[in-house]
Amino acid sequence: MVSGLSRARDSDGRARRPTGIGNSPRVGAEARGTEPTFPVTVRPMSDPAAPNVSNAAPRKDPRLIWSALLGIAWVTFPPLAGIYIFYDLANIAAYLSKDLEHGFWAYVAVFALTAGLGLLPTYSQAFLGGWVFGLKMGLFGAILGFTGGAAIGYLFARFVTGGSVDSWIDRHPKGRVIRDALARGSTGRTFLIVTLLRLPPSSPFALTNYALGATRIPFWLAMVATPIGMLPRTAIVCFLAAAAVSNGATDIKSVYETTPTWALVTGIAASVVVIFVIGRLANRALEQLTGTSNAEAQG
Repeated sequence: MVSGLSRARDSDGRARRPTGIGNSPRVGAEARGTEPTFPVTVRPMSDPAAPNVSNAAPRKDPRLIWSALLGIAWVTFPPLAGIYIFYDLANIAAYLSKDLEHGFWAYVAVFALTAGLGLLPTYSQAFLGGWVFGLKMGLFGAILGFTGGAAIGYLFARFVTGGSVDSWIDRHPKGRVIRDALARGSTGRTFLIVTLLRLPPSSPFALTNYALGATRIPFWLAMVATPIGMLPRTAIVCFLAAAAVSNGATDIKSVYETTPTWALVTGIAASVVVIFVIGRLANRALEQLTGTSNAEAQG
């Protein structure tokens, strides 16, 4: 018996496609020897956990806040703390004089630590060295002290600031140009700039350490330029202290009492003039050098 489904014909005599089979896309495709095709709609998939980059605000580096606080502290605290050394000069000198050999190295260690951490200024500690150990040994101890302090301050500033200050400068075109001209130039030019920065008596020691460390000046370069730049002003301070002791002074008050007025005025005036001339020459050379550097960087 032949199935009625397979023999079914239309009224005009043509074979009729079986209902429910030929209308299937797969069966129809198999009958034609091709793969079935289906309409496919591709929809982009979004990750709900992915941040919206276009609307995300730039992340602030918390180290930038600590860097700002450290800079403020190193500007304000050392000048105030330096008054203590002059106030208690006699007692500190008597303590160090008990054993000059051990006292000398204790002086150097405390000088380096307190200057490096921005606790005491260099001028008052240099005065103390000249007062206790004389001009030669006092100057030598002061050089060792502020060179060690420069190393401590540089590394401490690098630790606190990290790359936050450099990143902040990079976001400001003018600041980046100046930074690159001063700190990213040739070794000789950078060495000269650091030396001139250390030369004027008005240059804050701790704040300069902060600037050198935050802008990533090469460490060895900063350590070599620091004693060269600070030698003249430190020698003047040590000389004044040693001269006061040789005239019989025992404390700051007795300096005025034992030194003749004319000698005191002349000495102070000569020291001020020398310091002013040194600072003026250093600042003028620094302005010319940085002006040339900025012009080259912008060009």
